[in-house]
Amino acid sequence: KSVAQYLPAGKLEFDLVIIDEASQVKPQDALGSIARGKQFIVVGDPKQLPPTSFFDRMAEGDEDEEEVTGIQQSESVLSAAAPLFPMRRLRWHYRSQHEGLIAFSNHSFYDSNLVVFPSPHNDSPDFGVKFHRVHRGRFINQRNIEEARVIAQSVTEHLLQSPDESLGVVAMSAKQREQIDRAIEELAKDDPQVQEALEKNQTLNESLFIKNLEN
Repeated sequence: KSVAQYLPAGKLEFDLVIIDEASQVKPQDALGSIARGKQFIVVGDPKQLPPTSFFDRMAEGDEDEEEVTGIQQSESVLSAAAPLFPMRRLRWHYRSQHEGLIAFSNHSFYDSNLVVFPSPHNDSPDFGVKFHRVHRGRFINQRNIEEARVIAQSVTEHLLQSPDESLGVVAMSAKQREQIDRAIEELAKDDPQVQEALEKNQTLNESLFIKNLEN
């Protein structure tokens, strides 16, 4: 959008336009740069979620569905470009400190084709993915109160035992995020030590975050 806003049409031409994280970029936001480029490269992951406003209608107004253009129907510039150009996969995955963090995605989405580095912390209890079943957990009205209580307890234990480590919690919905937030507040009300740990955590550069999946 900024390119189209600040660079007059026909006044500047890019030799090469590279769009990174293209699964998160709407076509209309990229069009101004693409139109001013001689060639462009689109880099992204079609397995990732589309742009975070994907619940909104891409084509506003009262147009008939048949009149909506292909670009308006596309969720991202990656999905718009994918049918038009040959694709190459970047296979090496180097971001995870533990192979378990990418193992499920590698198997289920990437045909076990990613090149993953073995972890030196493979047997460490502090790394990787752990499964904890919440036996009495039930979703009622899109909220799982028991799960939120268990997560809140885990959060407070982390804040007390590892106060210098960052922590993030991701819920499957906005309502469950609110429930987890409320459960943590209730624990803090009943325990001054937890309240003090929460307040200290807020002063860190990377303080506790609780977000729903879309965010």
